[in-house]
Amino acid sequence: MESSNYNDARVIIRPRAEHEALPMPLLLLADPEPAAIERYAALCRWWFADDGNEIVGVCGVLERSRGAWEIMNMAVLTRCEGQGIGSRLMKGVLADLDHEGAIEIIVCTGNSSLGALAFYQKNGFRMEAIEPDYFTQHYDEPIMENGILCRDRIILCRRQTSDAPKAKRPVVLSDFQASVSVRIAQIRDAGPLIRMKRRLDEQTTFMLLEPGERMMGESEQRDVIRYALRSANSNIFLAEYEGQIIGYLEAMGGKVTRNRHSVYIVVGVLQEYANRGIGRRLFQTMMHWAEDRGVQRLELTVQSTNARGIHLYRSLGFHIEGIQKQALIVEGSYVDLIQMSLLLST
Repeated sequence: MESSNYNDARVIIRPRAEHEALPMPLLLLADPEPAAIERYAALCRWWFADDGNEIVGVCGVLERSRGAWEIMNMAVLTRCEGQGIGSRLMKGVLADLDHEGAIEIIVCTGNSSLGALAFYQKNGFRMEAIEPDYFTQHYDEPIMENGILCRDRIILCRRQTSDAPKAKRPVVLSDFQASVSVRIAQIRDAGPLIRMKRRLDEQTTFMLLEPGERMMGESEQRDVIRYALRSANSNIFLAEYEGQIIGYLEAMGGKVTRNRHSVYIVVGVLQEYANRGIGRRLFQTMMHWAEDRGVQRLELTVQSTNARGIHLYRSLGFHIEGIQKQALIVEGSYVDLIQMSLLLST
């Protein structure tokens, strides 16, 4: 039975005011790792449950790509639980995101968090995927909840219905381009993605590695995707055609305070799909995401012999910053590496 000793009527749900401090003790109730909170806190949008005297609930949401959001942190003060504050906070956040055209919202929790699993499902989320042994592999100490060992991470998703507003900026595409989707890489993509990268190594000399040199396996690729999904300034975008990955773009952000505003890019498209606008689609999707994340600098390197790539990057606004002379040996000949960058408006 819910307690009735807390005056819920005075609690208001509101967005965090500019420069308003985050209630760290409250955030730590949901995420006990301060370093993890530090990585995403500044790039999240926050909502508070405010009773006039203190913040009693908090929800932080990060936009992963245009229209795709993830709930990174949600907590209610322990003494205020069971008062409906969490439900009011969640409904307020979802209403605001829906108004802004959110297409999907995801949240991750543990298999032993029975209350959270029930809470999110009551608010329209459905279980989408399971990452087995996530918590036993990534936490030093075992986590017990409700008499259950927390092993697996459960990913839940709430998608907008088919009657959601249509895109405001329609784009005319060829039949082939219209059949290609660009999306964020998920854990399940690790195997197909690493196999696609190995095909690229065999098809072109414009990638760094020669055939057979790519030692990363499916497990390591899974870790890279997992890191990107949890990072506030990194992401991996996939181009998919008829269920197969035909291109990818990795945007990996700096890991320390002084370079978190900067993202390094690696991109590749299978040769049979080259020169058909796939690389441009990947870049445009990534650039929308980067602007939303507050990223200020995009950077990459390209071989001086890759005229098509240089033309694409120039057309997107990248500028040459420098040349690394004889940086590579490709098929027995020295090749220069061109450094290029794009500074986004802030």
